[in-house]
Amino acid sequence: MPVYCPRCALLLDPARHADLVFDGQVWCNRCHNYDERLLEGRSFSDLKAWAEQICQAFGQEPVHLDCDPAYLPDPRKYWQGGTFLLAEADQAHRTIMLHPPGQRLTTLCHELAHLFSGQDHTEYWALTFAALIAWVKAQL
Repeated sequence: MPVYCPRCALLLDPARHADLVFDGQVWCNRCHNYDERLLEGRSFSDLKAWAEQICQAFGQEPVHLDCDPAYLPDPRKYWQGGTFLLAEADQAHRTIMLHPPGQRLTTLCHELAHLFSGQDHTEYWALTFAALIAWVKAQL
């Protein structure tokens, strides 16, 4: 099922998720912005607590969060050809590896949406991500 921006009706491609805003619905980034609190850097322990709350709220089994033990303050370590590697989700082990540039609620929800939906950047994943963000925003 195609996804359209609810304000301007632009056809949205979930694979181009950097150009989109997931907040209750899927929006183009010209029509909607994230609440700044969702973009703030957070401690790993805070994100673990959020992951537990989100899993419980959505009836999901807990996930294991991990952070990069070899963290270097040099962000170039996470630069991959035009973008930062923020996190990685492992479906088989229900694990999320959060890298320092991605220690934000938006990144956590992005990766949880992969685990909850069992899909890559599809329409179903996008709608799951939007629902997660809306729930988190309502809790802030």
